Amino acid sequence: MHTIKQSDDTQPGKVKSIMAEQSDYFSREHIVSCKFNASEILAEQAIHCLELVAELARKGLSFQFKGGNSLLMLLEPPERFSIDVDIATDCTREEIESILDTIVNEFGRFSAWEKRQHKTKPWLPMSSYYLYYKSHFEPDEHGSIMLDVQLRRSPYRTQWKQVACGTLYSSVVLAEVPLSSSIIGDKLLTLGPSTLGIPLGKGKEAQRLKHVFDISRLLHTNPSIAEIKNSFLACLKQENSIQGKEIQVENVVKDTLSFCWSVVHNDGPECGASGQSSPVLNENLQGINAFAKHLFKPGYSWRDLQVDMARVALCVAAMEMEQITDLQFLDALTGKCEGRVRLNDGILSNNSYARNCWEIVSDWSNNETFL
Repeated sequence: MHTIKQSDDTQPGKVKSIMAEQSDYFSREHIVSCKFNASEILAEQAIHCLELVAELARKGLSFQFKGGNSLLMLLEPPERFSIDVDIATDCTREEIESILDTIVNEFGRFSAWEKRQHKTKPWLPMSSYYLYYKSHFEPDEHGSIMLDVQLRRSPYRTQWKQVACGTLYSSVVLAEVPLSSSIIGDKLLTLGPSTLGIPLGKGKEAQRLKHVFDISRLLHTNPSIAEIKNSFLACLKQENSIQGKEIQVENVVKDTLSFCWSVVHNDGPECGASGQSSPVLNENLQGINAFAKHLFKPGYSWRDLQVDMARVALCVAAMEMEQITDLQFLDALTGKCEGRVRLNDGILSNNSYARNCWEIVSDWSNNETFL
């Protein structure tokens, strides 16, 4: 086990952090004011995640900031917290850990770092770490966030943005983040549990739902469906290479549509499985309440999940069809067109938007076995 690197609080001229000087984003009062519907602990973690991104960029690490917390920089307004920092880089573990030593000792916001065993797919080229800090809200005052490093840059189109999120946190540092279309293409690979997505039975019930929510929110930025497809294909090629697999596009599409379709016959966890039980549905039923605790706004419902799943399915179906234009895709997302295929009575009868999305999916999709 790698030893924890402790900060040297006696170092002369230590810089406390690289946040904007006019506001103390790490004060108890500020964190309480920015927790929204979530907990103070989650808000505190999110602020430290953004600080870590700024510190890594400040010290010259070449990386792409991806994952849930990157949406704090990409969306206006963002809608959920995450507890980790996901980056992709071509740098070595030794280079990364040297920079972690430097930011602990130089900036002082983090008191220590420790290697973490990456458990989901331990054979992947990944390196994971805990970063520790003094917490206002944890019982023992020891808070932590996770840094997950993909040791290979992702095939994204990227942009440079200030590491900032509204009133939550702001620094003067720029970091490289993907375009919305690039993140969507990558996240579409995470959903189908039988292909390249998060496998069932791993205690990740809420994690897939976070990706569904993120894709649905990113679709509000009106990304190009062609660019989404390009990202999806590039990320699929890279993921197959990393995992030594040859998963085909049509298999991922079918698996993802089936995953999204799993929620349409059920009214939510309060109603049980209603005779429509399946492992995928059961995990969605189990995961929704835990996932909703990360959201800025209360009241995320099963109906909301059905809408988000339908929007993801619409994206997958549009991506599969060469002739779908950006305008057609936008019209479908905004409810300005209707599907010609009619679903059976009772399917999403109380959710007209999701029902219409699935009727359009039925028009567009070459994979009809989910119906």
